[in-house]
Amino acid sequence: MTATIIPFMPEHAPIFDRLNRAWIEELFVIEPSDDKVLLNPQHHIIDTGGEIWFAAWEGEIVATYALMPESLGIYEFAKLGVDKNARGRGLARTLLRHSKERARANGAHTLRILTNSQLVAANTLYRSEGFIEVPLSDEQRARYDRVDILYDFAL
Repeated sequence: MTATIIPFMPEHAPIFDRLNRAWIEELFVIEPSDDKVLLNPQHHIIDTGGEIWFAAWEGEIVATYALMPESLGIYEFAKLGVDKNARGRGLARTLLRHSKERARANGAHTLRILTNSQLVAANTLYRSEGFIEVPLSDEQRARYDRVDILYDFAL
């Protein structure tokens, strides 16, 4: 069985919040910038030119990500959340590949990921998909206390 990819609708906002809040609270703490985005994704992602997508498995939405414009030609792959009970099915890889397609469709030349070295499975995925670690700027590092790795992918 394969996942069905579906776009954000306003009624999906609580699912986006739940899927992301779960992994962040499991490993880190919710930061003010998380709360801002998770509590109002329409305003902070969609209305600023970004996108949110979901993966449904057997009719249930179990994974999500956001694609956010960072600067001209650069989009950020962010807020990847997969329900604990749906992990191991390739959903994160499916969504990551989908984000590459969407970023290209939006005219991006680079897809970027800010993450943390503790997220071993995620980092393994990013590297296996061709993302290259690059130096973090002070501004990027300041966005979240937990960020200690930056990856770029040339589209």
